[in-house]
Amino acid sequence: MADTWIRNVLIETNYLQEDGFTYGSQTKPIDIQLKEGKVTKIQNYQSDKKYASEIDGKGLLILPTLKEMHCHLDKSKLGVPWRPVTPAKNLVERFTSEVVELDSLDLSIEARAKNLIDIELANGVTFFRSHIDVHPAVGQRYLEGVQRAISEYNQQFDYELIAFPQHGLLRSNAYKEVDTALKNGATLIGGVDPYTLDGDVEKSLAQTFELAVKHQVPIDIHVHDRFEAGRATFKTLLEYTKQTYWQGKVFVSHAFGLNDFTGEEREKMYADLAKEQIGIISSVPINGVVPPLIELQQAGVQVALGCDNVYDSWSPYGTGNILEKLNRYGEVFNRKTQEELTASLGLITGGRQTLSNEGDKLWLQEGDVASFLLTKASCAAEFVARQNAVEASFYRGKNTFNR
Repeated sequence: MADTWIRNVLIETNYLQEDGFTYGSQTKPIDIQLKEGKVTKIQNYQSDKKYASEIDGKGLLILPTLKEMHCHLDKSKLGVPWRPVTPAKNLVERFTSEVVELDSLDLSIEARAKNLIDIELANGVTFFRSHIDVHPAVGQRYLEGVQRAISEYNQQFDYELIAFPQHGLLRSNAYKEVDTALKNGATLIGGVDPYTLDGDVEKSLAQTFELAVKHQVPIDIHVHDRFEAGRATFKTLLEYTKQTYWQGKVFVSHAFGLNDFTGEEREKMYADLAKEQIGIISSVPINGVVPPLIELQQAGVQVALGCDNVYDSWSPYGTGNILEKLNRYGEVFNRKTQEELTASLGLITGGRQTLSNEGDKLWLQEGDVASFLLTKASCAAEFVARQNAVEASFYRGKNTFNR
């Protein structure tokens, strides 16, 4: 494979400060050599040089590629005529009617999944973690449809598919379907509210961890439960993580109940989550509960963001722009300084930041995978706060999007 050079892109090198106030980031223009999906050389921009294969970076800022850590590729209704959300009295009525609604759409699951993927790719995403419904009401067909959609992209992004028993692992007797999905290409196991939906937090999590260990896959489970139900779920999750040595392989999406721990118990729970490497993934809802993400980060807990619903049976909203979710996080948690905004980018990049709080350059080294984006922002902080458009996106050295 021939070398390709990306010429004249800006990279952050330090903070700009005056009288102790950080007012921006220092940048410098560089040229980057790409070969076999890796960054093989980084040098100062040399305007007088020409290469056989080169791309003009036009003085754009280079930033880490973005990761969508919570979406539902099987649920989006993008591409079908507008229809508001059908009323439902409760969670069970909602997910029961959802199957009928999705199956009645004129557009295939493959086409709808591709519509969402295309939007996210244009917003700088090159990694998807998607929950896919797997339970007796749908069998394997949603998983198979999403897999067919992904196969048409000829390796333009990385992805993980979660076998997701939306109707409850116990409640819908989904064990066999989830087991089959994990044999057929799903790479994580999910779950929903084992305390209230399944009605037996111990048995539900026992089966979840049993399948995870059997197939050697991580867990990413939805926990919306509050108060005693939420606290009991987190305590049980911790115990099973310890017993199965599943540290670093357990994630909790939504995690509303983390707000309900108080005093010493709160401090201990957050410390234990960090110790057992249990990650928290939030969609930062406007009209719902947001877990105490800053507090969790300060305790050492891994935190990430995802779009979740994008025009589906649950919500008419959602744009498929993960940067919008990060921007909302910044508003909700009052992230205003250059350092805070720069650090927050890590919530949608898998932890990759451009600069440390002290201004040390943290990102882009020779040997790195060549997945990144280009934007007109002057720095990562501006990108986060002003939601600058992604002008170009690269996945393992391949230019997969240009505005």
